Amino acid sequence: MDCHWFKTNHCHSCELLDRSYAETILLKEKKLSELFAGHHLFLKESVGLNDKVENSRNKAKLAMFGDSSDIQFGFYDSQLNFKKLEECPLHMEGLNNLLPVLKTKLMEYKIIPYSLTEKKGELKYVILSKSQSHHDLLVRFVLRSKESLDRLKKMAADLVTEFPFIKVVTANLQPEHKAVMEGDEEIVLTSEDKILHQFDDVFLTLGPRSFFQVTPEIAGKLYASAGRAVEEYKVKSFLDLFCGVGAFSYFAAKSCPDVLGVELSKEAIVCAQSSQKLNKVSGKIAFEALDVEAFLKNLDKNFEAILVNPPRRGLNKSIIKDILVQKPKLIIYSSCNAETLSRDFSDMNHEYKIVSTQIFDMFPYTEHFETLMIMLRTDA
Repeated sequence: MDCHWFKTNHCHSCELLDRSYAETILLKEKKLSELFAGHHLFLKESVGLNDKVENSRNKAKLAMFGDSSDIQFGFYDSQLNFKKLEECPLHMEGLNNLLPVLKTKLMEYKIIPYSLTEKKGELKYVILSKSQSHHDLLVRFVLRSKESLDRLKKMAADLVTEFPFIKVVTANLQPEHKAVMEGDEEIVLTSEDKILHQFDDVFLTLGPRSFFQVTPEIAGKLYASAGRAVEEYKVKSFLDLFCGVGAFSYFAAKSCPDVLGVELSKEAIVCAQSSQKLNKVSGKIAFEALDVEAFLKNLDKNFEAILVNPPRRGLNKSIIKDILVQKPKLIIYSSCNAETLSRDFSDMNHEYKIVSTQIFDMFPYTEHFETLMIMLRTDA
């Protein structure tokens, strides 16, 4: 990937960009193998982007800087110095092109960027998300307060009128002066509050605060791989923990007649449930907005397969213990942190063996990657 910002030492977010893409994959495979030294990973060929890294990311998170006469998009470095960055080559087509439009509108409606040094101003971040297989955009403005909310509502109306591909505009309130990108309150400023993702014949709806993988080409292959495992092992009941908007659940439901997804975020569960009418599911599929640990404590039904897709911190001991009590034939672990995956497997390997491991290069040219590990109960 050709990146002016990396070459000029302006941005090093893609810290491996000075290496060939093939070399970055080998480095990730090596790291994973070292973390699982002494275990046979049954490592499949890694799934990557090869020469398609440009325009692969469907989300842009940009900090704001400037005043009423000059607004800039970019990021803050580790010393809290602002660096302008408005043409990242990773962003999907359309995201960078929208920035000049937003800049003009923000100045027109006098929505002033927040100053870290002076602790003044309103707009802290802009977060853009583009739907997969569609051109719909979701635009979020992170504000310090409601001072500019009325002006932002008028600006949102202008945006969706002039640019119909902008489907959702929201204001997120983050009043505190600290390094937290967004707050708890989200105010939808448009008639629509979701955009639609499509992966072949699977449809997923995404709300403003819903988690979703940032590289959809890789994400679709990740979900499909888990779905194939469910089909291959003829799973009849499937539990999807930390299910988000239901991606793994809907891919599993292609062959599994009984699917349940559990996720703490109520917004994500609303999105998962709203996708039911869009997908052809012949069996039973349901979603519950519950804390995963509390849900497992009260679970009185056994599932043949349990999939976990936890945050970077991985699973805690209590969750692992309760999963093992379930004795599922299959455990499918989707991990964005190989270190916590290795740690968690050490608590499972006395009852489960690895039958398949695969790297999905969700974060090209960085040290991060997604791993899908499939474990089979040793007495299955």
